[in-house]
This record gives sequence, C-alpha cells and structure tokens, in this order.
Amino acid sequence: MFKGAIILLSLLSYSSGFLSYIYSLQLIFGQSLKSDFGFVLFTTLLGFLLVACPLYIGMVYLVDKIFKSSKIFLYPLVCVMIFFVPTLLVLLIWGGVSPFSSEAQVFYFFYLSSGIVFGVGYRIIQYMKLGSFYKSAN
Repeated sequence: MFKGAIILLSLLSYSSGFLSYIYSLQLIFGQSLKSDFGFVLFTTLLGFLLVACPLYIGMVYLVDKIFKSSKIFLYPLVCVMIFFVPTLLVLLIWGGVSPFSSEAQVFYFFYLSSGIVFGVGYRIIQYMKLGSFYKSAN
C-alpha cells in the first residue's frame, strides 16, 4: 500500500509542478508552451525523476529520523529547500541558461510547488498509517 501511495504522491507532485510551470509562464511572461511542450515535459520529468524525487525521499527520511514532532511543517519545508538543485539540471539541459534568469524562475515555481505537494502528501500518507521510509527502532 505504501509503494502505491508514494507513486500516486509522485504523480501528484509532478503534476502540481508542471501546472505551476504553465501558469507562471502565462502570468509572468504572458506566454504559452506551444511548440516547447514536449521539450519542457521531457526536461522537467528528467529533473523530477533523477533529482527532485530522490532528494524529496531523502529529505523526508532525514526528518523522520531526526525529528519527532512538527513534521507537517518540516516535510514541505525541506522539500521546498532543494528547489535549486533540479532547476540547475534542467538549465544545463536547456543550454546553460543563468540560474538567476527569468527563464529559471518558472522552473523554480515548478519545484517549489512540487516540493510543497510532496511534503504535505507524505505527511498525509503517514497520518493515514500507510507507511514510512524510516522505520524507527521503537
């Protein structure tokens, strides 16, 4: 049950990030994806699967291992804190765009949103007693 919940959470987290990317692109730049849809889908999915999702799992594991309370705040916080790392991977694939450029901002929105959803969702999974990555020695 836990594995299925994590797969569903990962899909929701990625979807949230992708929608945030699309909406921030529209709101900030007044643009749509159009012909870049496939490339953006590929680069964000690659960054999510190779970098963000493993880091999210590692961060929630550390929170589980170190802290006993306030996890509803800590999970999203630590997942949001790593937003810069997968963005750098995407920007390298994109072609060396500056991490401080306006193009990078939409990727920041992607991974910020994705991190919040993953962190809150992981806490919900634990609240529902579906499992955890960290098995305490209690």
